[in-house]
Amino acid sequence: MKVFLFDYDGTLAKDNGFAEKYFKHLISFFKEKGVLVSPNLILDCVEEITRKPDGPTNLERYMKCLESKTKRKAEEWKDLFMDFYRSDLFDALRNTVRPLRKTLDLLSEKKKGGKIVLATNPVFPRIAITKRLNWIGLSEEDFHLITDMESFHFCKPDPRYYLEICEKIGVLPEDCVMYGDDEVNDGACKKTGMKFIKVR
Repeated sequence: MKVFLFDYDGTLAKDNGFAEKYFKHLISFFKEKGVLVSPNLILDCVEEITRKPDGPTNLERYMKCLESKTKRKAEEWKDLFMDFYRSDLFDALRNTVRPLRKTLDLLSEKKKGGKIVLATNPVFPRIAITKRLNWIGLSEEDFHLITDMESFHFCKPDPRYYLEICEKIGVLPEDCVMYGDDEVNDGACKKTGMKFIKVR
């Protein structure tokens, strides 16, 4: 059985200003809750979980990083983020991505002959990923596995991220094909023995 991995940003969806507006909306939401943070703080912790995988899941390490840099507990940070992903401010980002039809058609075709994995960098929790999928006409049910920060311990371009996918679905890297737009992050799968096909 073949396994087909698809990246999200730049592969299944075109970024129409998502990253920039995401931080604007996130900081605005936190401000409404009386929490003042800078985008740099958020980015520093994303970078830390990418560079220093160490034991716990990405979600746990991310919240612990925020706790270490502020006076707020990890659980409080988690609640704040989850509230944001349920909010109208996050939903308003829907128009910042648009589906890339060619790759979506490829995904539909590959579903007929193998397992499909959403191999998006696991720096978002499942609730955010599910909404982002909905924005381009997909759902959780379209995938055998989704790489979210609750259940993954590594990020791209660490080859162990790809090995963790294989472990979770019980396949060898040689049985997998990764579709992505980024030679560094997505192309890192080749170090494990996976095949990489660049989506243009």
